[in-house]
Amino acid sequence: MSIPKHQHFIPRAYLKNFAVNQGDKFLVEAKLRDESATKKDLISIKDICVNKNLYTLPNKTGDEKYALENYYADEIDKVYPEVYDWLVNPQVVKITPEQRMKIVMTTMSLFFRTPKFLNSNQRTINALLNYAINNAQDKDGNIKFKFREYNLDFNIKDIEEVRNNLKIDNKSKFLQGHLKDWHDFVSFKLKSAISVYKIYEETELITSDNPVIMHSVENNPFDLFDPTNIISLPLDNKHYLTIFPNTEEVMLDTIHRTDRDKWFALTTNIQVEKNCEDWILGKPNSVIAHLADQIKYNEENAENLQAVADIKQRGEDGMELLAVMQEFGFVHIKVAEKVKEMLKQKIHRDDLEIQKIAKRLNQFGFATD
Repeated sequence: MSIPKHQHFIPRAYLKNFAVNQGDKFLVEAKLRDESATKKDLISIKDICVNKNLYTLPNKTGDEKYALENYYADEIDKVYPEVYDWLVNPQVVKITPEQRMKIVMTTMSLFFRTPKFLNSNQRTINALLNYAINNAQDKDGNIKFKFREYNLDFNIKDIEEVRNNLKIDNKSKFLQGHLKDWHDFVSFKLKSAISVYKIYEETELITSDNPVIMHSVENNPFDLFDPTNIISLPLDNKHYLTIFPNTEEVMLDTIHRTDRDKWFALTTNIQVEKNCEDWILGKPNSVIAHLADQIKYNEENAENLQAVADIKQRGEDGMELLAVMQEFGFVHIKVAEKVKEMLKQKIHRDDLEIQKIAKRLNQFGFATD
């Protein structure tokens, strides 16, 4: 059995959907957050979003040492290709409870298993130690300092041993805590509406080393278990997953499918870049195109300002339509009335998704024109 020391926190099963296959390698275009240009050469997905011994359990031996990495490999990474096929296949509209569980479980793992929480806690520990050294050290080098759960009592000569022990303790807490939070969160979001958007124009979606975006639709301060949270994840260069806020009535057996234009893709890519830790990634030329688009569409001219306003309005109207569908079901006069109202507005007349919904309602005898 091989020892899995180099461990992907974003699995290759996910990354390959943004890659181009060349020989026996899957390659992505990549850009570091703090650099202005993309890397000159494409990067193998084997060499990105990977940390040494990230999931290796401290103070364990044998197979137990790599139990978490093997769990991810068997229960998540091997399952993801099947989940991805369900999500991007337009023929898959109805899903079983088991499929819904797998969808939420695998996609949400991409939020909890990244090292962002581990790194953030480590920065806190380093800042804490530096503060204690500068403000709580006596003339003999003894340091006593208490802050929250940290109760420090050591001599400055032992600083590296203390730092290393705190680092190990931090990692143990991360490995245990993120698993609990992840499983609790899956249960929390299991009955939320699921939608997949498809970009029908040429603009391509990008992704990152921290691809799951989560925020409150009511702009609440971040809280993992806020029921108003909306969660998004780019699935490939043309498909985008959204898990909606918790509601009382949801069609649990349905994947809602909608089409979106270039403006949706452009704004989504900006969110993806803002959410990254270090890297943004994508198919060849998609990251370069994203950088060019930011320059082109960030100009404050009338066309761009109107486009931004239209995007916001379409998003709000779409959320209202989804809420009506969730409350009354798709085939209902209330849904037809909402669609009819939307089609009277210029911003919705060319919306392919609204047109498709209207056509289906017409087939059921509900007039929308």
